[in-house]
Amino acid sequence: MIVSTPTGSTAYAVAAGPSMIHPSMPAIMVTPICPYSLSFWPIVVPGGVELIIMLSPEARNTAWVSFDGRKRQEICHGDSISITTSCYPLPSTCVCDPVSGWFESLAQCLHWNVQKKQAHFPEDEDQDEEDS
Repeated sequence: MIVSTPTGSTAYAVAAGPSMIHPSMPAIMVTPICPYSLSFWPIVVPGGVELIIMLSPEARNTAWVSFDGRKRQEICHGDSISITTSCYPLPSTCVCDPVSGWFESLAQCLHWNVQKKQAHFPEDEDQDEEDS
């Protein structure tokens, strides 16, 4: 699963298919990667909530965790990880308007509302000969 902040939601979690969260939203997104159960969907929880992820003592195997794709750490049976948002959020700077700038950036990167000009259908020469 991917646990991400709003800024991480556009970088990592979108590859797994959930929504994107505006960077000004104090939230945490939990995104399953290839879930084998239809009951496991992406969820967004408010900032300040403590998430505890635990590997069941009855799990068939150990698991691995990495933070921002760096140095992996093995999680053994019964181990848990506690995740919270910081009470001191990292401010980000934006030269333009932080709301419309985010949407414009996504629109440009993801090609929202961009349509390729379609070629015309070639005229059917057989149809022209039959009409003659």
